[in-house]
Amino acid sequence: MHKFLSTTLFFILLSCTYMVQAQNEIIDLNAYFRGKYVADKIAAFSWQPGTDNYAYIKDGNIQLVNAKSGQESVFASKSVLEGNGVKGIRSFQWVDDHTIFVPRDGMTLTFNGSNVVVDSFGGHVMWDDVIDQSVKNKLFVVKNKDGYFAQSRYNDYKPVVICNDTGEHIVFGESVHRSEWGIEEGQYISPKGTYIAFYRMDESMVEDYPLVNTGTPIATVETMKYPMAGRTSHQVKVGIFEVEESAGSGNSVFHYIQTDPADGEFLTNVTFSPDEKYLYITHLNRAQNHSKLIRYDVKTGKKLKVLIEEQDDRYVEPTDRMIFLKDGRFLWFSETDGWRHLYLYNPDGQLVRKLVDGRYDVVEYFGMDEKEQYAYFTIAPTEKPVNQYVCKVALKGGKVIRLAEADGTHYPVFNDKMTYFADYFTNVTTPRNIDLMNSQGKTVRNLLTSKNPYKDCAMGETKIFPIQNKKGDSLWCRLITPPNMDPHKKYPCLIYVYGGPHSQLVTNSFISGGVFLEYMAQQGYVVFTLDNRGTQNRGAEFEKCIHRNLGVNEVEDQMCGVEYLKTLPYVDADRIGLDGWSYGGFMTLSLVTEHPEAFRAASCGGPVVNWEWYEVMYGERYMDTPEENPDGYNHANIIPKIKNVKCPLLVMHGCQDHTVVWQQSLELMRQAVTDGVEIEYFPYTIYDHNVIGPERVHLWNKILRFHNQNLKGE
Repeated sequence: MHKFLSTTLFFILLSCTYMVQAQNEIIDLNAYFRGKYVADKIAAFSWQPGTDNYAYIKDGNIQLVNAKSGQESVFASKSVLEGNGVKGIRSFQWVDDHTIFVPRDGMTLTFNGSNVVVDSFGGHVMWDDVIDQSVKNKLFVVKNKDGYFAQSRYNDYKPVVICNDTGEHIVFGESVHRSEWGIEEGQYISPKGTYIAFYRMDESMVEDYPLVNTGTPIATVETMKYPMAGRTSHQVKVGIFEVEESAGSGNSVFHYIQTDPADGEFLTNVTFSPDEKYLYITHLNRAQNHSKLIRYDVKTGKKLKVLIEEQDDRYVEPTDRMIFLKDGRFLWFSETDGWRHLYLYNPDGQLVRKLVDGRYDVVEYFGMDEKEQYAYFTIAPTEKPVNQYVCKVALKGGKVIRLAEADGTHYPVFNDKMTYFADYFTNVTTPRNIDLMNSQGKTVRNLLTSKNPYKDCAMGETKIFPIQNKKGDSLWCRLITPPNMDPHKKYPCLIYVYGGPHSQLVTNSFISGGVFLEYMAQQGYVVFTLDNRGTQNRGAEFEKCIHRNLGVNEVEDQMCGVEYLKTLPYVDADRIGLDGWSYGGFMTLSLVTEHPEAFRAASCGGPVVNWEWYEVMYGERYMDTPEENPDGYNHANIIPKIKNVKCPLLVMHGCQDHTVVWQQSLELMRQAVTDGVEIEYFPYTIYDHNVIGPERVHLWNKILRFHNQNLKGE
């Protein structure tokens, strides 16, 4: 009996010891890139078109589940898929309610009872290079070394070059204007697949910028076109490729939309009308303070009407396309009232009503129900902008109704009828939870609750809270404390900063700061992040107040964060460090040169040090030109201030950086030598604007060692 108890006690103690050890693991950064810390998911979740059924992949089968009843069936079995050439399916797209498209295998499969009809494009379409596709219309845009081609059903998918009006310094079929204003692609297939609109950008007038490749025995120079602030920019056209005519002749048949630079030289938000008669383009002038939404005739390319004009003393930023209703009316995003709201217009551009109202930004629009009674979207509420909620509003006007109330970040996936949605939810303590909900906001059932992928790791506590700046604005902060923190001990603190437009680092989501900041907390750091004025989802004034004076309000707000940290008994005010990249690099350097007494060490990468050397589209939006705003450019220039640095400073830069050119940090180094300032400098020779992929561990380790040495004396 005593022997049994002793043996049992031994195994209990062994089990407890194992549990303690298991929960004290340090995050393996290399394993992170091998997928070790991935939250559970539903494989290939999607909605069957026109139904209340959702689909997912399980054991090689495509399963269908009825949202209301929960009844599950097999839509396509593994054996049927493999028997028709689809092996190891991981993803698919719906063409209609009984046809799927498998991009990897280049085929559609149509299921009619026990019959399967396979339409294979694999021998015709170059799948590895597909840029855009309209599978329902059997139209594909592909890219190879010779350019961009259309492949369609009209000529057995023989490739036809989309535009032969090309040449040296002509960028065709790709995103333009350095991918600003929501531009991520270079061609747009019309709703019925009759046309392909495409960008053509002439960069011949833009100055060459050299990128040095040291990987050759004798270093070689590759050039890119980089229009710096105040200098000559590129010229863009929008073309219309006629699919059937081009396929029939085997030659490119296209014409250009007759845009006028006087309407605005930047062209964005390219949108076909549902009937394909019209093309809509938002024009933006170079000063970016005046936009025009213009309707063009697709067939002739002629300008028909200016529908909407917007002007702002600082800048306007049209980043979203029109959203058409069945009766020709459309929804339009605008910040004219100080918040990013949706507006309803009639077909001729006359305002019907503001669709939503309130002191909050609409983050993303998802669609309307079949009767077009309600519009569905997410918002970031002013009182807690770290949260995002799913909402709906009646098109006839009415109160915005929240459909999911839990504090955190909601990412809804709606069916096309908008009767149900899968609510992907996360917050600080929830890796991923997926509930099936109906359009009234009622939970039907839980689909998934992920286990914590970091359950075996010793993790610090994450807190999200606001502090106030000198104006009384709420500044939202994230604080990660070391695991098992001793509240009577003082810890070094690392502030991670970005602080630029279009960013929000502090959100109520799981591991919102990224794995490296959690890792730094494990190494004994208090890790702090603050979203200053200039960041998004807080209204236009909060974001636009930095105009013409980058680095002023942002630095003031970050220093409010520093003062807050000094009030915490467990933060060592004499051991505060900084880290940031890109705009965060600019912020890091601004902070250590303007408030050198506040920081013990700082690291940064890809920093902007002189906004005159940054590109036109982004730089002039926030700073105007150097000629128009010399005081703003002078104040934001880090180079003459580098002599103020008192703490150890690590600067890193990708030598092939197309975004923040290498010149920025190199000239900083030149001035540092002149001023006798010691800076640790590391160039990442083959990398662009950041170090991506498994090699990022090298960068993380460099940052860790640097701060350990200077903040912990290791």
